[in-house]
Amino acid sequence: MTIRLALQGGFGEKGRTSILVEAEGMRVMFDAGIKVGAGGEDYHPRLACPAAGIDALFVTHAHEDHVGALLWLAGQGHDGPVWMSRETRDEMEATLRQYAWPGDLVHLPAVLPRIRILAAGDEIDLGAMRVGAGHTGHVAGGLWFSVVAGGVRLCYLGDVVPAISGPKRPQDH
Repeated sequence: MTIRLALQGGFGEKGRTSILVEAEGMRVMFDAGIKVGAGGEDYHPRLACPAAGIDALFVTHAHEDHVGALLWLAGQGHDGPVWMSRETRDEMEATLRQYAWPGDLVHLPAVLPRIRILAAGDEIDLGAMRVGAGHTGHVAGGLWFSVVAGGVRLCYLGDVVPAISGPKRPQDH
């Protein structure tokens, strides 16, 4: 089995974070961010396939560089499920109202019923893929995702707060 990974934005830049993972015809996108301060084509992710060909979207958290292009993606034809934590869902609308292009806000009522809630520890089977989630520590409800397909595991972290290990120094108390 071949697994393909497409970097759609957010690598070597701050913003429009997005990757696409494909295995056995199933396409799963992780994050749909915008790039604050950019214009035109640089504002949204550069999709590796038509939006209608994306089977599911997983959102790590509600910051604009991870969810700000959600309504744009719907306007481009994505009509599949959108997976996120409850906390991300609770914060998402405010982020979209601030960062989505005004014309894309008309897609919000169509997107809301497609949102599916998952939590750290959950796993979802999508065709040849199994997607698991864990807590990042970046923000409340922030998730990382792992994809297992054909015996290969890929992990995606939108943002993370590394754990501090070892003894604490006196100035850390």
